[in-house]
Parts: sequence; C-alpha cells; structure tokens
Amino acid sequence: MLMAVCCLAPVILVISFISLYKGSSNYWVWLIILLCPLVHIFMMKGHKQELYKCPECGFTYTDKEWAEKCEAWCKKYKSCNLEIIKYAVDKDREKEVSKN
Repeated sequence: MLMAVCCLAPVILVISFISLYKGSSNYWVWLIILLCPLVHIFMMKGHKQELYKCPECGFTYTDKEWAEKCEAWCKKYKSCNLEIIKYAVDKDREKEVSKN
C-alpha cells in the first residue's frame, strides 16, 4: 500500500501542477520529477534483510532457525542435509552439494 501511495503521489502532483500553472514556468514539474528518487529511497529504507550463516558449511539463510538446524546437522553428521539446505539463500552452492 505504501509503495502504491509513494508511486502515485508524484504523478498526481505533476498532473495537478501542470493543470494549475499552465503558461507559467514549469520548474515545479522538474522539482517533482527530482522528488521521485527521494521517495524511492524512502520506500526502500526497510528492505534490508538480515541473513544468518551456518559456520560449518557456509550456507546462508533468511531464518535463524534454519541456520541453527543446518549447523547442528553439519556438526553431527559432517555433511549437508538436502531438506535443510533447500531453505538456503545461496542456491549456486546448493547445486554443487546435490551433484556430489
């Protein structure tokens, strides 16, 4: 919802300023267009995702619980469990393990 509001707000502002200030200088339009990157930065502020890494095999997970399960399995069996690593973020490394 926030993304829709932040994307539509500059468009609505541009249209309203164009209709209100016909014939006068259009520096307002450029200011609104330059406002778009600032709104984008504001929207993307909370998108940083925390990753958890298994210290034994190096796979990364978005959920701490899966990283802990992976670490416990790796310590106990000295191998990787395909049912656990399917939740890993590092998919290229997962393909290498499944080939071996």
